[in-house]
Amino acid sequence: MLPLPGEPHPRLPLRDTARRDGPRAALAAFHELAGPRTLVCGPAGHVLAPRELVADATRVSLAGQVGTRVPAHERSLPHALPARLELAALRCPVPDRAGRPADDAVLWLRLGLAQHLMEAVLAHLGDRAFGDTPLVRLPAAKSALAGVAITHLETESGLRGAPADGLDDTTLLLLHQQLTTADDALLHLLGANGLTVSGPGVTAHVSRLLADLYAPSLVLREAA
Repeated sequence: MLPLPGEPHPRLPLRDTARRDGPRAALAAFHELAGPRTLVCGPAGHVLAPRELVADATRVSLAGQVGTRVPAHERSLPHALPARLELAALRCPVPDRAGRPADDAVLWLRLGLAQHLMEAVLAHLGDRAFGDTPLVRLPAAKSALAGVAITHLETESGLRGAPADGLDDTTLLLLHQQLTTADDALLHLLGANGLTVSGPGVTAHVSRLLADLYAPSLVLREAA
């Protein structure tokens, strides 16, 4: 029997941190799941983390295997968005026989960020009007928001229904794509405000970057 919505789940604190506090706090909580001073790597060794954690970390976790960090073997990934948000992106070397990263934590994090963005969009549309009607009450906006809310529920249902040994790559990728599509719909409602680093749309851009770095089939495995 699948857990019902609202029932306890070990990833709910991560989702709730992302929903309540946004990208930086959520990323700190995500890496903390692997232990103190530890960076969690994506399948090709990529990492997105708060800058202070990158400066302090002494261990790396890849596919659940934790080892000593060797900064001399890492490559920094210059990216304007992380730099502006005091995040850092880098790539650690990947062993030839690294296991499969089946953890769904990144998806729970992205779901929380999607809900964080949803709340920001609701506030944005509620503060603006077309004539005497708040934008949030316009039929087109209500339809788009309802579609996004349904996608969020479907994604959480898929995560809650994961088997004990984790979701397969196809399902992981599908859920990542669902969240990206929903985020794109919310960005459309934000208009130009969704493109600025200081606007609420930055949450969606961080989430998409997380998918690029951590989703199983979105990352090309380079030679370590």
